[in-house]
Amino acid sequence: MRTSMFCTYRPRTEATLQVPTRRTPPTGAIVAAAALAAMIVLPAILARREAAPDAAGTGAPRPEGTGSAAPAADRTASGALTGAPREHGHELPLSAPHWYVTMHGEEGALSQVFALDGTGAVLGPVLGTLPTAEAPLDELRGMVVFGDGQLAVISAKSASSRAILFGAPSASTGVRPFRSVLVRRSTSNPAFVHPYQLAVGPEGALYASNQDTNTITRYEGMGSWFRGSPMSVPSGLSGFGTLLPGTVVPNDQQSPEGLNQARGFAFGPDGLLYACDRGRGRIAAYDPRTGRLVRVVADAQAGIGHPIQLVFSRDGRHLLVTDNKHNGVWRIELSSGHVHSLVRPGSGGLDAPSAIAERGDFLYVGSRLGKQILKYDRHDGRFRGVFADLPSNPEFLVPVTQQ
Repeated sequence: MRTSMFCTYRPRTEATLQVPTRRTPPTGAIVAAAALAAMIVLPAILARREAAPDAAGTGAPRPEGTGSAAPAADRTASGALTGAPREHGHELPLSAPHWYVTMHGEEGALSQVFALDGTGAVLGPVLGTLPTAEAPLDELRGMVVFGDGQLAVISAKSASSRAILFGAPSASTGVRPFRSVLVRRSTSNPAFVHPYQLAVGPEGALYASNQDTNTITRYEGMGSWFRGSPMSVPSGLSGFGTLLPGTVVPNDQQSPEGLNQARGFAFGPDGLLYACDRGRGRIAAYDPRTGRLVRVVADAQAGIGHPIQLVFSRDGRHLLVTDNKHNGVWRIELSSGHVHSLVRPGSGGLDAPSAIAERGDFLYVGSRLGKQILKYDRHDGRFRGVFADLPSNPEFLVPVTQQ
């Protein structure tokens, strides 16, 4: 039996906190009340959990790993490494946060990043309150967990598009305090409209895909005095006229090589930027130094429909792509270009796949319309069960190791 929408970070032997489900009207009031209750009750219960020693009797947090024989860090749809390899077989307790998920946040739902434990149960919201001068969180999308434990998340609402930075989670509550707005839509940053995904490039810059301008833009990274400021347009794009500040991949109205409908992207082991173009039904590789198209990796001729997000396999040899027209997951061998249907259409009830992440021997895929995270064998794509039932449509999923 699955838990309610919110439960406390308790060991599995303790009772969990039960709250009304979102189906009880009025929806908005109940969800907001549930979030408030979770954020009030969590500190006291977490303090009790932290006081208890871990399996080794130290009480210290343990690094979370992949669960495979060959240690490797976790990968998300951004292509970024977000988790440390597991050491000496140590694992986080199942009741601790193992995943963060953003959800669509339809009318009346809470716009938040939610923590999931190792069984897929929804623990509760993790983002602290914003300053009163800031617009509320709205339409949360892509996330990045930085090496110092901070978290950046996209708040995609067109009128107030932002990439917002939150600090490391509180040791007692798991809640992350607001730090700053990293990137904001403005007159000096007009391409950053309805952003979808955020990622860190090989050189440390921040990259964002933007649904309303169908571009990928680049910003000064976390180590820069000017972090979040649009970077110069690559000189390789000079032949396409005046492009918006920060543009590294233009749209198809600005360049014949550009994107028609920008969605997810990831950086490959070769340093290239691999982008999902939902409108053209293709995955294309770009050189971020020049902004120019290097090659089309796969397109409609290979069966690609509406690619949404992608992630590189652990060995870097394959690209795994969610496709909400095909209604499955493709595996593309980069050396040959061979395209294989890894997760078959509709497998396990998959409906409009979105989020994708790899951990251990499993592939975790967001079933957007099904409001679930489904679990598949990463080798052969066989359905392994429902990992999480969610209160709203999943958008992005990342593994976490902070608690």
